[in-house]
Amino acid sequence: MANEMNLVLGDDESEEKFVQVPIKKKDFGDFITNLLGQPETISDRKIGVFEAKYEWLVHLHYLIDQRINQQARSNLVDFSVVFSYRDAPERKVTTIDGFLNFNEAKIVTTKGVKIIWTYLVSFPNKPAPEKQEITLTLLTDRTEIVHLGGTRVSRQTTNKNGIIAYSISHTERTWGDDIQSLLDKEIGGLFEDEKWHDGAIQKVAVFLALGFFVAGFLVPDYIEQLIREHETAMLFASFVPNGQQISELSQADKLTLAVQLLDPNNQLHKVDGWYRGLSFIVGILLAIFTVFSFDREKPSFLVITGEDEKHKERCDGKESWGVWKKSLSFIAAVGAGVAGNYLYYFLNV
Repeated sequence: MANEMNLVLGDDESEEKFVQVPIKKKDFGDFITNLLGQPETISDRKIGVFEAKYEWLVHLHYLIDQRINQQARSNLVDFSVVFSYRDAPERKVTTIDGFLNFNEAKIVTTKGVKIIWTYLVSFPNKPAPEKQEITLTLLTDRTEIVHLGGTRVSRQTTNKNGIIAYSISHTERTWGDDIQSLLDKEIGGLFEDEKWHDGAIQKVAVFLALGFFVAGFLVPDYIEQLIREHETAMLFASFVPNGQQISELSQADKLTLAVQLLDPNNQLHKVDGWYRGLSFIVGILLAIFTVFSFDREKPSFLVITGEDEKHKERCDGKESWGVWKKSLSFIAAVGAGVAGNYLYYFLNV
């Protein structure tokens, strides 16, 4: 017909695969406009501890493709997956078959995956197909985007929690909302729920750390008081006859005792300056050590390669042993601090 034309899209890797899109000439301008830009974008992200396997990525692809094809006539016109590895170059896959049969031969661990689906969807009452794009990003190491001179730079933080983010560029709001609900449900199932005792442990760690910090100031004064009380008791014992109370002493003896206490030669002991400084430093170190000892932050995992599976098993083993190791180290550190203070006391009484 004179008012219609056929737009044929070919696959670069195969001359036998085409997508034929019938478009009326009067609607061709709107079709090109929809390809170049999207009226609306939905984006969200979730931060926490998650574990995503290769099988889950395949499952999600089938789920999205099935949902979109059930809603309206559509064609997947572009698809790409980027696998990011630690200390190794990225690998990009641009075909569905390549993704479904993906097998990384190198001994590498995966730190990120980014998948982009691009569909042409023919919505009811719309004269031409419109471009819809879904982007999903999974990162096991949290990153921050900083701007340096107008350039976007990714900077990895020390936080071990992972992040899963998505964006849905769409021209039909109900379509975008439906895909959003699907992604929220599937992504939410990956994350590990925080246990109530993890939050309680973190609060206890903060109070303990603060207590050790304050103790670094107060312990020398307490030790000094104990030493002075001991010296005062020894002085009274040497001056007052056995079996006699101070109240039984005569006024002259009481005056003599007071003079003895005020005599510079009998001045009561004061803790050394180096001991105060050392106590302050130890208090700070114990506070820092407490925070790290009670740190229950877990890493996230992307299990794509065989090395990813081994890496996860090693981390799980370290985590199991690490709890006992940290607990014993914390008890030993606190015990050493208490023992050091008592040793100083006994050496000066």
